Amino acid sequence: MDLSYWEQFMNIYFKQLIEWMKQHENIEEQELIQALFLLRAHYSLAGIVVICQRIFTLIGDDELPEFRDELNTLKIISRLQNSDQHSHFFSETTDRNKHKLTPLRPYTGDSGICDLLLIQAGLSRNNERFDTVIIWFLEQIFHFQKKVHTLGLYSHYLKGDGSIKLKDQKGSRVYNAFLAIRLLGDPSNEDILEQVEKLLTKNGPKQLIHLMSAGSEDKRLNEVFYALKLFLSQIWQKNRLKNKKKRREFLHRIGLKHQKLILQRYGSLSIAIQPLEDVDEIHRGLVSEVFEYDEIEEDETPLEPLFTFFLAEQSDLIRGLYASKSIFQHVEATNVGLVWTKWRLSLNSIQDVFRLCQPSKADTSLILRAKLALILSLLTGRSVTELTAPCFSQNTDQNNIAIQYDHTLSAYVLSVLAGTPTLKTKPEESKFHVPWTKKLHLVLPSELNDLVNQVKNLAIKTRQPAVEREVRRLINSVPKELEISLKSIKDLLPRLLYEHSQGDLAVVKAVTNASGRNYDNLIHYASFEQRKLEQLWADCLRTIKIDIPEYMHSSSERVGSPTGIKIIEIQNEITRIKKRINQAAEQKDWQTLFDNLTLYTELWMNLATAGRGIKQPFPKWISQQGWALIQDKHHQDESTDRYVPLTAAFIKQIQVLRGLMRMLGDQVEPRVDLSSYALQLCDPHQIEGLGRNWARKLVRSDNNQLPGRFKDAGLGHWVRGRYPWDMLSVFPVSTFKQQWLDVQENLQKQLGFECLDVFDFFKNLNIPTFVVTKEIKTVQAETKPRIQYSENDVKEWLENSEYESYCQLIFEENPEPNVSFELGHVLASHLAKNTNIDLPQAIKAYCAYIRDKTKIPLFVQLPQKAHRTWLTSENSFSTWCYIEQNLLDFIQKDLEHLPEHQNCEVEIGRLLVVLSMYSQLCRVSHLQAMLEFIASDQHIVAMGNSRLVELTVNNDRSVTKIRRTVLLSPYVSTLILVDRQYLQPRLKEILAQSRNQQRTAWQKCFNTYLKQIGIKSTLSLAQWLKALQQNVMLNSTPLIAGYIAGQVLTEDFSINELLRLSEYEKLITGLDSTEPESEIEIGDEQLHLSDILAMIQQLKGESRSSIWLEQLANNKTNHYSVNLLTCFVQWLILRCDAEELSLQNRNMIHLHLAIVSAGILGFSEDLTKDSQIDEDVFQKWMELTQEHFPHSKHLAAWNRFREFLIQLNDDRIKLHKRTAHQASAKVFSKNEVRQIVQILQSVESGVNDTVLRLEIQRHFRLSAAMGVRRSEALHLRPLDIDEDMLRIRPYGEHQLKTLGSERVVPMNLLSQTIQKGLDDIYKNKKDSILISDENSEHRPFFDQISQILKKVTGDVDLSLHHLRHTFASAYTLKCLQTVVDFKALTIELPWLQTWMPSNEQFNTLVGNEGQVGQGIKAISRVLGHLHESTTLKHYVHILFLATYAYSMQQQQPNLHTAFFKRVMSRSNLFRHFQAINQQNGNLKYELRDTIEKYVLKKRQSQRWVIYAQKRGNSTGKVIKHELFQKIEDIERYLISGQGQPQLDIESWKRALITMSNIPSGKRGSNIGRHPLSTQGKLARLPELLSAVDFNSAQEILERFDYLEQNQSETYNWLIKKWLYESNVTKVLMHFTAEDEPMLSILTEHQFFPMMMKHNKYNYFRIMSQQASLITVRWALTWLSARYLVIRDDIRI
Repeated sequence: MDLSYWEQFMNIYFKQLIEWMKQHENIEEQELIQALFLLRAHYSLAGIVVICQRIFTLIGDDELPEFRDELNTLKIISRLQNSDQHSHFFSETTDRNKHKLTPLRPYTGDSGICDLLLIQAGLSRNNERFDTVIIWFLEQIFHFQKKVHTLGLYSHYLKGDGSIKLKDQKGSRVYNAFLAIRLLGDPSNEDILEQVEKLLTKNGPKQLIHLMSAGSEDKRLNEVFYALKLFLSQIWQKNRLKNKKKRREFLHRIGLKHQKLILQRYGSLSIAIQPLEDVDEIHRGLVSEVFEYDEIEEDETPLEPLFTFFLAEQSDLIRGLYASKSIFQHVEATNVGLVWTKWRLSLNSIQDVFRLCQPSKADTSLILRAKLALILSLLTGRSVTELTAPCFSQNTDQNNIAIQYDHTLSAYVLSVLAGTPTLKTKPEESKFHVPWTKKLHLVLPSELNDLVNQVKNLAIKTRQPAVEREVRRLINSVPKELEISLKSIKDLLPRLLYEHSQGDLAVVKAVTNASGRNYDNLIHYASFEQRKLEQLWADCLRTIKIDIPEYMHSSSERVGSPTGIKIIEIQNEITRIKKRINQAAEQKDWQTLFDNLTLYTELWMNLATAGRGIKQPFPKWISQQGWALIQDKHHQDESTDRYVPLTAAFIKQIQVLRGLMRMLGDQVEPRVDLSSYALQLCDPHQIEGLGRNWARKLVRSDNNQLPGRFKDAGLGHWVRGRYPWDMLSVFPVSTFKQQWLDVQENLQKQLGFECLDVFDFFKNLNIPTFVVTKEIKTVQAETKPRIQYSENDVKEWLENSEYESYCQLIFEENPEPNVSFELGHVLASHLAKNTNIDLPQAIKAYCAYIRDKTKIPLFVQLPQKAHRTWLTSENSFSTWCYIEQNLLDFIQKDLEHLPEHQNCEVEIGRLLVVLSMYSQLCRVSHLQAMLEFIASDQHIVAMGNSRLVELTVNNDRSVTKIRRTVLLSPYVSTLILVDRQYLQPRLKEILAQSRNQQRTAWQKCFNTYLKQIGIKSTLSLAQWLKALQQNVMLNSTPLIAGYIAGQVLTEDFSINELLRLSEYEKLITGLDSTEPESEIEIGDEQLHLSDILAMIQQLKGESRSSIWLEQLANNKTNHYSVNLLTCFVQWLILRCDAEELSLQNRNMIHLHLAIVSAGILGFSEDLTKDSQIDEDVFQKWMELTQEHFPHSKHLAAWNRFREFLIQLNDDRIKLHKRTAHQASAKVFSKNEVRQIVQILQSVESGVNDTVLRLEIQRHFRLSAAMGVRRSEALHLRPLDIDEDMLRIRPYGEHQLKTLGSERVVPMNLLSQTIQKGLDDIYKNKKDSILISDENSEHRPFFDQISQILKKVTGDVDLSLHHLRHTFASAYTLKCLQTVVDFKALTIELPWLQTWMPSNEQFNTLVGNEGQVGQGIKAISRVLGHLHESTTLKHYVHILFLATYAYSMQQQQPNLHTAFFKRVMSRSNLFRHFQAINQQNGNLKYELRDTIEKYVLKKRQSQRWVIYAQKRGNSTGKVIKHELFQKIEDIERYLISGQGQPQLDIESWKRALITMSNIPSGKRGSNIGRHPLSTQGKLARLPELLSAVDFNSAQEILERFDYLEQNQSETYNWLIKKWLYESNVTKVLMHFTAEDEPMLSILTEHQFFPMMMKHNKYNYFRIMSQQASLITVRWALTWLSARYLVIRDDIRI
């Protein structure tokens, strides 16, 4: 390109100047730029010659030697001669400033010094002093330019086209200094000029900064000092950017953007920024999701962003990396809307806030304002910032927050702005819209009158940051354990509103104007009556004991969306259209009829689907159950499609319209699509003044009773975490359908929609004939190779001058993280313009560069295309519509009457259909596993009414195969049994082939079967299975559909586990899954983040172990965590015990380190020398890292690390030797828990100390009821009980903070007894709810518990941790009971009824909105998991049960009609059928049993069914003697005052007192005969039994009991002897000759009395084989007390 092209854009003044100078001297362009740069000369160069002349009147030729070259060039300019042609360079004024002798801005706005040089001091004798100051300033300016600015940028500015401004970012300091000096030239400031001049000439710049910082008495001097000090520090101080007002503003601009979630546009991108607050300190940060702009409408954002930035709050990079890997999970957690979050405040805390805000005499105005702001934040759900200066004047329109006194109420009324949408244009007036207002009026409780009065009298107008600081101080003054924070206070009202409005986020938005991704969408549509919201607000606050005065507001205006819909107008409109339709039909005016019927149907369509009002609103697919797939905002990835159920009347209406169109044919333009419901409308009609999306607004507003999540699902408004069709969602599809249709039917009726069947003579034309859609392979995003960008690419991008101001703040000594975040957005928007750039990869390179150069923890997460988590699919849904219409009837008819065997292909095809339809094996590899089972001779297990098979199958989310347990319905198990022998040979043949050949074979069998039953179809097996998954989802919930599709990773119970839980004997089976080894690469991201990993990476090329050890020895840091890992690596090397490390060993060491460091450095806070590492911390590390590494590798690494820690032999490490296995899918049954609790209360537990027993038992019950981890329960304190919730939070060195562990658990999950026990503790304010510390004597009690667990369950693998599995599984099953019918399931497994939590407990957990899809998330949150995928993967083992419940709620074919051609004759089967029917038996099961017996009898050789046996009580459990139980109950109660014995305690207490009063009979002694040596809470008791004596005590009591039954006289004699004639300590009793017969009776009853002399008296002692004396004494004493109680009763 030639030069002239560029010249047209060049600065003409600069061009003129250089040409003119060249006439006199030979000068280079670069030299001139350099000289002008020193002056930072302005673009127009006006007056530049005068400026240069002035310089040389001030300084001599030999001054400022270091700038000599530039000054020479300026000298040339100063010598130029004035001429008309060049007058511009001599002018001292500009057009704007004719009368002031200085060309001020805009021309010289970029240069303070040029302005200054054109000013002379007031024309008095001070000129000289002023000049000295200017000379000094000039020199400083030169230095400033050299040090702070870049020549390149300046040259760009000076030669450019004038559009670039020199960024004023640091220029402001120069300019302020210039203003200060200009002030000195003012004659009135002569006195300070003198002082300043002296200072400047005597001191160097650094001393000046110091002196000026000290300030001065004189206010004028101070202003000058301040400006000069800032200017100088910019040049001369190392960390130049401290105390920089301007920089703060720049950052403040960025900071403000990120305070709250907003959607921002950056060029073609739009970005949603959201701070992550719900996370512990070490993982907080800012998240911003970047979307392509064209995708975003005013109110919508797609599910998947292009990529997501994450800026971690803490500077630790590896922790940042793992926090960034889990951002999606955090964003979900923030969005989901759960009731029990750690921000929840108890009533107690709320009252504390009120008390805190009572005004007192001593309060300053700041404190008063802070108190009011705080209390208003609690009452309005707004941030304190908005509330620091409420307005009290009459004219409150302009103000967000205004307060007026209302005399009739004697209270203040607060007016706030309701939440409203931000609209691009003002909505037009229309008769269809209801009156709208922006305000809500909230009456403040009268107890605030005093405070409000006092603030009102202060007459404050402006907001002030000092007030916010004061608020923070107030909050910090309350005890920390109350968890009162600005966030928890501000979140209170939104939570209450959410609970009281059935989870409607739009209500929350309208009242609190909260910001957030979903809020802003919803408020575009939702509108509410002002008075209703005000009423709701007051009701919410009354529930937390805040007394809001009753107040009737008269206006019926609406708030929220400014275009609320007026129902009456729509009714009128519809009446008019119906009238026109009827007239047109009478007159046979087809075109009018057609136009109006179309308009009518279209309006109804809008209503039925809450549609977005697109031009072609008719959906293509409507299923027979009335589901329509709505794609009014379709994305390629289908994430925004939604399913909406339509009413029967409306579907009929669509068919009528289709019929009319087909009848009219060519007479109307639009055409009917014969193979789908789509109608092509040419020109959709519109009603004037009625927005296209009117119906959306109507459905979203307050006149219906749908829960918020149902409204969102119907409208397609969802965000990550609230997505109904996500595969982990437990959205109750049937409930949604029912409630949605109820609301629709009401609205139809209200608006006057009814099916207008204008003609009734063409019924058959109007239903489309669905065809098989082409099988689209899931579109893989074009897999173009991803480009890798290097550090140099990033450098090159950042050289753009626009980024300079950012880069200066990022790449300096104190880098600013926020700026790098912002620059990421700006850079992305620029790079997005270049289509050749792979934007996500480019941003990844940018983040890596930032981390590398500045250690700022900025990360980017790219979406993983493979992980599509939603289950909406047009392809599968349309296939299902086709199957319903064309296949189902044929299939059902065939299965109801099975023909005789035809050929193997047909039979296998039929089997595939049955297994997929009725056993939900909806994935080819799962069917394959089942066919392998059938081909083998493995047995079906029969357990009561159930038939079970265990398979190992593939799963999308696991390298290894996992267990899938299948319950077979009577029909399926019968079919397998009847056909097995016939099919085995052919199945074996097929299974011997290669995988691909097998798949082809299954496909062929499937098609052969369809053809056989009369269906011509090209349907593939894969399509059939995917369509079935859609059907399962639409009849149950997405989680079950995801499970049967093999997309949800979860481990089912084994058959043996089910047998144990159902109290059957175990079977010996060999089913254990093994895992193939696979190579694994460690992400390079992780490598650069932690020095120790990077070091090992470099060492991998070195095989000598000595060099490894030497390097590691030098790697000691002051980080305890890193040192621990270094020792771990040294230990691993020494363990290899070889001079040369093999490559395999080096890789193993590297991988172990990567896995363990992810937990220790990535997911938890730093270990300190005091941190304890116990089982729970260890468990948490394992849980948090498992998502990121393959299973077997992960286990191996942690097992090694455990071994290493134990060998360290350190007190702080509380781990036991053991190996972690795969997630063991085990739980406790209700009975087992009951038995364990019982044993824990007794000596049988092996623990002597009753108080300790009570604690252990409480620990166990807490863990069982709440699923808390062992150490969490151990370290709970009374102050963690916060009214209705228990706060689980780390404190002291008790626990490491890890992701997600801090949480609250509702107290209602506990039984009343435990709650009462906890209340007592709370009142006594003990240190800890359980044992105060895990010191030596209490250590063994965990071993004790685990022995008891094993004893009761008979399963050695069960541990305390399985209580978490039990909690998760039982609550998840309860949750699924809301989506499928469990009737059949509970008939087969009756124990499930009581095993699941009660309705009340489950409802407490999900809160007021009920289970509407968030259930599994609520369970996961209570367990302290980051995400429900962890819960499902490790803790939930029951999805197969819910799946079975689903298959049993469908109509399955009848056995008595289906099998008569295959087993017995028709008459035989029918006879059985009638017999069972007459006995009212359970038909399905009994018929199945009959056929089963028949088949097995015929084929005795194979045992295809194995019958499990009910378990007797033979599992080595001791059945406790009733008497023993009774005594223990009383003993426990009298010692602790806890536990409710079923007996009259008072008479027992009296009996014990009577006993203690029996005299010993020694002369002169008043000591009692019976020393009751134990001091209980309610009475003194005999010495306690010790644990070792449990069994013998049982036995001896049994014998006494027998004696009492059969020889009561002897028994009573013995007891009296013990009471009145015994030596208790020696366990002896007196006897005389007449007692002989009694002694012989004792011998007969296996008591062996021993005679002896003691102190010249005859005594006897009863002996028993194993019993110790202590046991005998214990038994006799309690039996005597019982004797006294009974005698006492008789005597009364």
